[in-house]
Parts: sequence; structure tokens; C-alpha cells
Amino acid sequence: MPQTIDEFRSELRGWLAAHITPELKPDVLARLPEAERVAQLRAWQATLARDRWVGITWPREHGGRDATIPEQIAYTEEMTRAQAPPVIGSLGIGIAGPPLIAFGTTEQKAKFTHRILSAEDIWCFGFSEPGAGSDLASLRTSAVLEGDTFVVNGQKVWTTLAHHADWCMLLCRTNPDEKRAKGVSCLLVDMKSPGVSVRPLRQMTGEAEFNEIFFENVRVPRQNLLGEMNGGWPVAVAALQNERGILYVVEMRIQLQQARDHLLGLAREHHAPEDPVLRQQLAELHVQTEVFRMTCQRTLDKLLRMGMPGPEASIIKLHWTEITQAMPLLGMKILGPQALLYDTPEPRAGRVDPHQWLQRSYLASRAASIASGTSEIMRGIIAMQVLGLPRG
Repeated sequence: MPQTIDEFRSELRGWLAAHITPELKPDVLARLPEAERVAQLRAWQATLARDRWVGITWPREHGGRDATIPEQIAYTEEMTRAQAPPVIGSLGIGIAGPPLIAFGTTEQKAKFTHRILSAEDIWCFGFSEPGAGSDLASLRTSAVLEGDTFVVNGQKVWTTLAHHADWCMLLCRTNPDEKRAKGVSCLLVDMKSPGVSVRPLRQMTGEAEFNEIFFENVRVPRQNLLGEMNGGWPVAVAALQNERGILYVVEMRIQLQQARDHLLGLAREHHAPEDPVLRQQLAELHVQTEVFRMTCQRTLDKLLRMGMPGPEASIIKLHWTEITQAMPLLGMKILGPQALLYDTPEPRAGRVDPHQWLQRSYLASRAASIASGTSEIMRGIIAMQVLGLPRG
């Protein structure tokens, strides 16, 4: 007999209470050296995979739970409530796994799916290039078939977690005579292959989440072709559609509500509500967060009815970007000269320190209008697919 949502929540809460140790709390993990933190997160994901608490949307035969939409929503809410550590292999689970299951051979599925869930393999995505970011179909990285081996040459950029990745889902041009998406194939590339080099891109926050990848005569076995030869575009579309799935919507909604609460706590601490201008700006952000929550709920309701998202995902992304950039900007205004101080006190027990959250968010927020699709691209999708306006 299937579980009710309350039973699902209860089981997950009990499991999290039994397995989240003090060493796995976010403030403790944040202070670890990067290599040690990554090792801890790999071990945490392996524990989740052992009991089928990661990749819950995946089919049971591949280690998932065939989770329903209400279960996916409950899962995200409970993981957030428990302050569970992040899933380091989320890109592999959410973006690489579904195309592998849909387009992969029996051998590819057997080789990769279990290792994705357990974080034995971390995945990155070789999609964007210096001259092919938003216009992905103009990519120029080449793969020439020589016998049973592809020889890959080119460059990718803004590749998340490439410096920790074991495998790369790579889009490359296998037919130079075809234009745009028609001559593109998808290869599964071992990041330890000779000729692969990774250069981290240091951000204003001091982190290097993104990377450049260079491919110099990298040899990839033909058996690592995912999908059809010159048929990689449907694989890419499937991967990008999963990037904005149900868990993505729920996570953004929760993250913004948490960020709003942090901002309001900081505002009260610095008596900002006593300033009528700041009070009005705080009220506006509170309203915007509630509007965002309702927009997310409307999208989730549509998913429950129809089983698939529409162009509303672009509205959510654009609105999220604007609020994500506005919140820390207002927080810096509230702090005034104190906002320029780099050192922050130790995180306070039981909650994220507002000062620490603010400074990092302010520096990181400028990338929000580029990541996962630029705001210009989102406005174009909304104009044409939601409002029915003509192209251009």
C-alpha cells in the first residue's frame, strides 16, 4: 500500500534526525578546507543513496523511489527544515541522470547511474563556450571520429564543479558541415583523460565554483556517445529541462524565504524599521517574496495537474534573480560602513549569521542574472511564449 504524504514526511524526518550529526551542520562544514568538505559531502551523499534518500525521482530500478510530485515537494521542505548538508552530486542527479536513463545504452546505465547517486562520480557539463553561452547551438568544440575513438579539441567555460568532477557530459560538433544544432553530439568524457585541463575561475566571493576546461586531442571511446551520432541536441534539451524541475522551484522558494528572514533579523538588529525609507523598502521586498511564493505555488499546481512545467519557469527565474540581487543590496545599505568589514563573527548556534550571509550574498548576487540563463533570455521567452509577442 502506497505511503501517504504524512507517512513519507515522518519517515524522512526520522531518518534525518538519526543521521545528521553535529559535524554535518552547515556552519561546521563551511569552516572546513575545501578538499575535506568535499570528502564529507561525498560520504553524506553515499549514506543518502544507501537508503534511497537521494535521486528520489529516479526509477526504483536505478536506485530512486519513483517519487510523486507531492513527495518531491515534501522532500525538499524536510531537507531544508532539518538543515541537511547539500547534495554535492546534485548536477549529476538532476541533470545528467535523466538523459542517461532516457538515452543511454544498457551498458551506460549500468556503469553510471549507481555511481551518480552514491557520489562515487561527480559530474559537470561541457555546454557553454566563450563564444557560445546563451546561443548554445553555435558551439565549436569538435569531435572527429577516428576508428572507434573520438578526438576532441576545444574549450568550455563557466563549468560548475569541473575541478572536482570525475565525468563531463560534453556537447561537441561532430559534423562541421551541418549548421547549428544538427551536427552536435553528446559524449561522456572521463575528466582524468590525457589532454583535459581545468582552470578554476575565481569569483568575488573568493570561491572558484566555475571553471574553464580545455580539450587537447582528448580521446573518447565511441561507446561513450550518448544518444545518436549528430543527435546530441535532444539530449541537451532534456538535460536543461531537468535543470528547472520541481525541486528547483521548491528550493528557490525556500531559499528566498530564508534570505528574507535573515534580512529582517539584520534590519531589526540595526533598527532599520525606524527609518521610513528603509521600512518601505523592507516592506516591498517582503511583498515581492510573497508574490514569488505564490507564483511558485501556481507552477507547482500546474505540475500536479499536467505533469510538466511551462514557460512559467522563466518568470520564476527572472523574478528570483531580481529579488536575489535586491535583498543583499538593501542589507548593505542597512549596515552602512560596517558592510565593508571583511571579518565576521563566528556563526551563531542554530542559525546563519546575518552579517556573514549578507556579505557573501552581495558579492555572489551579480552572477544571478547570468547563471542558468541570462535575464535577457528569460525576458525573450516570456515575451514570445507567455505574452505572444513577435520575435525581435
